[in-house]
Amino acid sequence: MLGGLIVYAALVIGSAGLVVSGLSSVQSGFDRYEERTVIADRPTSAPDSIALGKTAIAGTARPDHRLDRLPFGGRERALVYELSVDDTNKIEPAHVDRRVAPPFVLERDTEGVDDYHVRVDASSLRLDLSDSRRWSVEIASHEHLPPDLADFAAANDLPNQGMDRDREFAYEYLAPDDEVFVYGRAVPDAERADSREGKTVLVTADENGNGFLSDKSPDTLLEERRRALTRHASLGVVKATIGLAAFLWLTGIAQFVLGA
Repeated sequence: MLGGLIVYAALVIGSAGLVVSGLSSVQSGFDRYEERTVIADRPTSAPDSIALGKTAIAGTARPDHRLDRLPFGGRERALVYELSVDDTNKIEPAHVDRRVAPPFVLERDTEGVDDYHVRVDASSLRLDLSDSRRWSVEIASHEHLPPDLADFAAANDLPNQGMDRDREFAYEYLAPDDEVFVYGRAVPDAERADSREGKTVLVTADENGNGFLSDKSPDTLLEERRRALTRHASLGVVKATIGLAAFLWLTGIAQFVLGA
């Protein structure tokens, strides 16, 4: 009896989750469509001509702080990085997600750029980085962890892999001097307003959390988003429809309505 109730509850929760996932997929499609419109239609600002509000800006990423050393993977320094650890064959995986993203400066070789100071806060921007800016390694359960990975696992209290736990360590990063494209919202940079002359601007995500940072060219970004709305929306509608139908049936709402 108890087992049946657990299975029933799992099915109801799963169907509701499928509805939420479908709606999220539809929203993701519209977000990618909006990004494509911005990339195609909105003029890309130089750091010395940026206006407040929604903006698309391109330039060279420079450090505005002492760069942190990545905890594993062999790369010494990065402007921004996001790392993860996932166990690939365990019901209760050891999982770490962490983004290190102190603001960095965006520059462009333009006359007058010294009168402008544009920084990017990537802590809430979505990272859309190229394959050359990604690193990962999978350690099988029977393999020994290299020293840097072992130190990271110990520092983060990750469980031993045992004999049935493969583990993937991964990160993506932005390197100093990368050419980047940023879409977000430009606001006055309060932290720098009193310490610098001229215009001080900080680019971050908008009030809804929308915005992205990429080292890809605008042409590549456009191509990747060309069919995003159709693809994501179609998948989302299918998932939401199946999930809603299952939820209504499992909860008896469908039978009640049809019976009425």
